[in-house]
Amino acid sequence: MSDTTNLSARAKQYSPRDPDVATCWSLIVRAIDVGWLDSDELRELISHLRDRRDFGVEELLFAHVGERLRVSFLDDKASCSPAAMIAALTAVAAPNSDGA
Repeated sequence: MSDTTNLSARAKQYSPRDPDVATCWSLIVRAIDVGWLDSDELRELISHLRDRRDFGVEELLFAHVGERLRVSFLDDKASCSPAAMIAALTAVAAPNSDGA
């Protein structure tokens, strides 16, 4: 099974409890499914968010807006807590990854 397939399976199995994170999460799952976010980019994304830097790949964008994180996939947008999103992303990062 490829790394992207494993990442997709982990992302689909993960279920954020926070409703705002769950809405953002659905956009991330879609981006993984179309091949816009792989394990390497996931680690890079986590690093950017920890440093409060915006991140984009293809038409998947993460932007800090005030105290919130806006996630955009194509024309769909949602926002959530940056810390909660970092926790969710770290939870699905490769099992042998240190999350950074």
